[in-house]
Amino acid sequence: MRSPIRQLPENLANQIAAGEVVDRPASVVKELTENALDAGASSLRLELTGAGLVNLVLTDNGGGIPKDELPLAISRHATSKIASTEDLFNINTFGFRGEALPSIASVSRLVLTSRPDGQDEAWCINSEGELAPAAHPKGTRIEVADLFYATPARRKFLKSVRAESLAIEAVLKNLILAHPHVNVTVLEDGAETWHVPAAQGDFFQSHATRLAPVLGDEFAKNALPVFAEKPGLGMALHGFISGPTLHSGNATKQFLFVNGRPIKDRSLQAALKNAYGDKLPAGRHPMAVLFLSLPTDAVDVNVHPAKSEVRFHQPSELYGLIFAAVHQALSQTLRPAVHGAASMVTAMTESPFGEPQEQHFSYAPNPISAPSFQPAYQPSFSAPLPSAPAYNPDFQLPPHKLLKGEEEQTKPHAEHPLGAALGQVANTYIVAENNEGALVVVDQHAAHERLVYENLKGQFTEGRIAAQHLLLPTIVSCTPAEAQLLLAHAEELQKFGLELESYSPTAVAITAIPQLLGDANPTPLIRDLVNDLQSLTPRTTLNSRLEHVLATIACHHSIRAHRRLSLAEQNALLRQMESTPASLTCNHGRPTVVSLSLVELEKLFARR
Repeated sequence: MRSPIRQLPENLANQIAAGEVVDRPASVVKELTENALDAGASSLRLELTGAGLVNLVLTDNGGGIPKDELPLAISRHATSKIASTEDLFNINTFGFRGEALPSIASVSRLVLTSRPDGQDEAWCINSEGELAPAAHPKGTRIEVADLFYATPARRKFLKSVRAESLAIEAVLKNLILAHPHVNVTVLEDGAETWHVPAAQGDFFQSHATRLAPVLGDEFAKNALPVFAEKPGLGMALHGFISGPTLHSGNATKQFLFVNGRPIKDRSLQAALKNAYGDKLPAGRHPMAVLFLSLPTDAVDVNVHPAKSEVRFHQPSELYGLIFAAVHQALSQTLRPAVHGAASMVTAMTESPFGEPQEQHFSYAPNPISAPSFQPAYQPSFSAPLPSAPAYNPDFQLPPHKLLKGEEEQTKPHAEHPLGAALGQVANTYIVAENNEGALVVVDQHAAHERLVYENLKGQFTEGRIAAQHLLLPTIVSCTPAEAQLLLAHAEELQKFGLELESYSPTAVAITAIPQLLGDANPTPLIRDLVNDLQSLTPRTTLNSRLEHVLATIACHHSIRAHRRLSLAEQNALLRQMESTPASLTCNHGRPTVVSLSLVELEKLFARR
């Protein structure tokens, strides 16, 4: 039987709306903290009982709500942040829908207490709309008790207390990172779990203090600052990224903000990861905190009630901005940081957090204008990205025997970041000491593999890899399918300095090889190339195919493990690493350098 169309009661409509706006305690925390920030709060205190399911109290020192506006505050579609359709395309605040408080009030026992400037006393209002005087300093206190008591079906589908607590923690991490000038205190079941004082200084100085509580000390100590802008489009990017040897098993340690608002965007995350290229091991993800500043009319935040999804007017420009800026930061000639024996070298540059800036840069929800300070480097978007530095011709593939240079004086090399070579361990690892007394250990094969790889990429970018023709072709036996595969890619392989032709149905003739291989036997290289070509799917991009081939060639030309080197050759390798971008990892993303500081050495021997 057909039911008649009827107008829903206001409370039921609010409960339906709450299903989109408030789906768990973390949503309540997000909505309430954003309201407090919009009110100009510089201090937030959050008290949770039972992960917010039993009780949740947020206290702020913001502007407060006048007594006569309190009933409107818990009414649906009542807000102080927009007034016209045009305002929807010029949103400068976090909230604007006017749905959060009425939605929360419809599914919980809410009490809102507030006192604005100029009002003699505080007033409170509950979910039923009952007003009463109260005692409270300037600011607002919102208590949310028995969340979802009015919608037991929603409460039944909530996860464990631990899972809900982790979801709230994720919201707090975004808050802490995006608003360094706000003091944040969190108590869970009576115990203080977070206390992050307000930070001082410009953008980089203040935000740097928030990295350790969220991403850990290792990231905070070695984060690479990123800055880029496109003034013509009003776009700017600021933030921090991890070095190529510090990474995560998933993308949960990537934080993206647009005009201070935390967002999730696969395209921007792809730009970040693609900028690292072959510097990361397979299946690993970079760590980053990136802030995009855009004109308000260039981003639409009115996509979903949760406001975590946005649409961009020029997404390709943003992709290019992030990709180029991150690539530029990783491509700088960097200095290795000193770490413990158990940790890898995660950056090769001194952090400029403490460097003075020309003016204070305060991040706000709507920072359209270009920043006033001048960072140490500014990526150019009109010119191509810099190519790898020229390969050092003085560093040659070493002979098997030691050279007379073994007796040379090593002290002049100690002033370099990677120091002066002292010798080898197992004829595989170069041990060096720098002028700070740090012990530096380098994997000679992995390091040289990266140097050769960057050299090959430089040659390829310039046109073609130099080849040397063989006096007598080398015949490589293979299966008919493998022969056809190699011949199908013959034209492509020729660009890499490798020329081949058919010899028989089960063999190919190699007539030229990359000049870097010298007089090496090309047969193992061909066998590895066959495996690489078989593993590439039709969906593999052209760049990925090129990288596979170059990496295979580089691996075959590199110094092998268990190869004894003279001190002169060891130092030459270290110097070449210092002038080559991305030399902290090999082509497969594995580390090439670890180090142990003098302080850590002294601790190991109980001298400290």
